[in-house]
Amino acid sequence: VAALIADGVEPASIVAFTFTERAAAELKERTIARVAEAKGEDYKGRLAQMFVGTIHSYCFKLLQDHVPQYGNYDVLDPHRHAGLLSRESKRLGLDSLGQTGHWAPIQSFSETVDVIGNELIEPAALGDTPLGKVYARYLETLERYHFLTFGLIIQKAVEALKNPAIFKTVHEPLRHLIVDEYQDINPAQEALIRRLGSGQVH
Repeated sequence: VAALIADGVEPASIVAFTFTERAAAELKERTIARVAEAKGEDYKGRLAQMFVGTIHSYCFKLLQDHVPQYGNYDVLDPHRHAGLLSRESKRLGLDSLGQTGHWAPIQSFSETVDVIGNELIEPAALGDTPLGKVYARYLETLERYHFLTFGLIIQKAVEALKNPAIFKTVHEPLRHLIVDEYQDINPAQEALIRRLGSGQVH
């Protein structure tokens, strides 16, 4: 990143994904230090135009900036997600999925939701199965409370980029997309990266 900027690349044209907030903070700090060495202290102010952060924070910002529906949504971390499932378990019908007790169905459903999101499985593909019915109620619940999960953030961003106007606005300034630990990405993240790296909506 620092080498690109030293070569005259505009910071606004760079997006760098990391996988944790801690790694993002470290990358920003190191990049700013390197750029200051190469371009001078005064240049540091221009680095605010560059995105360095997690793939989830990028997608959430994309949704909030370009999809009005998500302007007042909040992101559920795993603990809050478990709390929501605990409160809503009866209404969602989690006990219809074969697990007994209170927490076992919640744990199992959370893992299933992660797989659905990570693999970009369409809700319609679940059909009229018990899981399909529970998942449909689950999505309605998240919408009612204006919540997104980490998995849904990526899914919704991929969907948003199918809109030509959003794709053009997001893609136009982007020239350099850098992904840390690329070998660890899941199919949904790969779909997002491929879409951002493409010159056309597809």
